[in-house]
Amino acid sequence: MKRSDGCRGKTTDGDNGRRQAMRQAHKTTRMTVAAAARGLCVAALFAGALAVTSPSAMANQFAPVATVNGRAITQYELDQRIKFMEILRQPGDLEKMAMDTLIEDRLRLSEAKRLGIKITAEQIKSGMEEFASRANLSADEFVKAVGQGGVDPETFRDFVSAGMIWREVVRARYAGTVNITDAEVDRALESYKTETVPTLRLAEIILPGTGKERSGSLALARKLRVTIKTEADFAAAARKYSQGKSAGGGGSRDWQRLTSLDEKTRTVLQGTAPGTVSRIIETDENIAIYMVLDRADEQISAAEQQIKTEYAEYLIPNDAAALATAAAVRKEVDTCDDLYDVAKGQPADRLKRLTQSGGQIPGDIAGPLSLLDPGESSATVVRGGWRVFLMLCRRGLDTALMPSREDARRQLQNQRMGSLADLYLQELKSEAEIRTP
Repeated sequence: MKRSDGCRGKTTDGDNGRRQAMRQAHKTTRMTVAAAARGLCVAALFAGALAVTSPSAMANQFAPVATVNGRAITQYELDQRIKFMEILRQPGDLEKMAMDTLIEDRLRLSEAKRLGIKITAEQIKSGMEEFASRANLSADEFVKAVGQGGVDPETFRDFVSAGMIWREVVRARYAGTVNITDAEVDRALESYKTETVPTLRLAEIILPGTGKERSGSLALARKLRVTIKTEADFAAAARKYSQGKSAGGGGSRDWQRLTSLDEKTRTVLQGTAPGTVSRIIETDENIAIYMVLDRADEQISAAEQQIKTEYAEYLIPNDAAALATAAAVRKEVDTCDDLYDVAKGQPADRLKRLTQSGGQIPGDIAGPLSLLDPGESSATVVRGGWRVFLMLCRRGLDTALMPSREDARRQLQNQRMGSLADLYLQELKSEAEIRTP
């Protein structure tokens, strides 16, 4: 294959640029609807980009600046991608990164076409909504805002759709090959650290979910999801239909941490954009829908950032059979929860389960605990007439700040798939005919 020397075997910053752009959208474009209406000062920020262009420059804006397997990238596309990255406040050499991402998008789309993989207009719209939600805007509001910086709607749409179709391509190639073990999840949770926690301001509609009322509640929830368009619509519906405690206030609830919600609700709401109605959440008792009114990241305190150690102490009489008894217990238990069966029918003080930070752990067990992994045990400590069967339950942040095991598993899967996607793209690059001036 023919390639320009500058592209042969060279790893570009394009994919990193795309990832950074996605992160920067979250970090630096937290625009409100009101700000968007005022123009976000974008006109001033990008006055240079909107300056009058000479006729000769206009004539050349669709001239090719690169080709990828014979498909042209025009000066217009390059200028648009640069402007888009400027609006996202992407650092670095924007012209180079814009060119790299456009080249890679051509490769992604070509591979999708070769494999017969397509995405629908509805999927693209959903992706645009999700991207815009990171700036607390709808897709239409985001398009309007960036339009004031000279970025056409098609530029935003193409950026999102190329990323979405590539995700489908990667899934098709590596489906069933990425398996995350329980041990990997355990290690990820043990080493998990964070300085902030996502918080949501919500409104809710709670409908009865038992007996004959359940089918009617589901039908009503489906109808409300379609008909509710605004926060005012949601509040009116909550006052009319909701049976939750918040109904009188239009379903509105105070700010709360995402991690404080049950796993089913958390999974749904973490993917719900501000100003939109969530998917229906079913429990044995209720049918619920939510509107995410706002999102923010809450700084957690230094005390909350301390690593907690959760452990169990089971007391065994320290007689001649103590070590044999401890060995028998060890064979019966895999987790701290299993110790409750072992201690069943015995005095309550024979089994204790505690969660403490490092300085609070008693000195006689601090050393043995530090040597254990979750699920491991030790019987080296003796207190008076008792031998302490010591078991580590977990070590890490307070569980109220931790992702669920399924969330952690998904994150690990995404990381693994991201690495495979990088390798896949490099394969396509190495085989491609890429020509640049």
